[in-house]
Amino acid sequence: GSEMCIRDSPSGLENGMFQIGKLCVSSLTSTLGTSAIAANAVANSVSTLANIPGNTMSLAMIPVIGQCLGAGDKKQAAKVIGNTVTLFMVGSVVLAAALVGLVDPIVRLISTPEEAVAGTTAYLTICFIGIPCITAYNIIAAIYRGLGDSKSPMYFIAVACAANIVLDLVFMGALGMGPVGAALGTTLSQAISVVVSLAAI
Repeated sequence: GSEMCIRDSPSGLENGMFQIGKLCVSSLTSTLGTSAIAANAVANSVSTLANIPGNTMSLAMIPVIGQCLGAGDKKQAAKVIGNTVTLFMVGSVVLAAALVGLVDPIVRLISTPEEAVAGTTAYLTICFIGIPCITAYNIIAAIYRGLGDSKSPMYFIAVACAANIVLDLVFMGALGMGPVGAALGTTLSQAISVVVSLAAI
């Protein structure tokens, strides 16, 4: 029981930091008026939904890598990682392109308030473009966890959260970019976490 708590605590802390980041974005957005709040809320829900397939599949690869390493089959583990990276990254690029092309119908389909349409469209477009970054981070984090290292992904998400807060303050606060600033902050912070995690490998 204690071993499980120690092993899983980084994931809990990681989720906590992620929620803190979202809370900071919401706090900044709340100062920008009702249209910005509506745009952020609607776009956040849609972008979260769009990232569920990648999140789910990356979680599925953790035990597979662990089983391969547990059996002493490093070659198979490398093959699983290689195939997963190729499949996920190609799939994420295709998904991102399709969603960017469908962003206007999506915004209309979810009955976005008229005053929030422009902000929601811009927010979603940027977040959809950033899907490969989020997918890349999830893959890298899954590889670390499959190798038995649950702490490193926590550090990477801490970097992403810190970067997200700073970028939001710059884009939404200093530059007054509204929902677009929130989307840019989120997407760029994910890209930063990917660069940091790759540099750490």
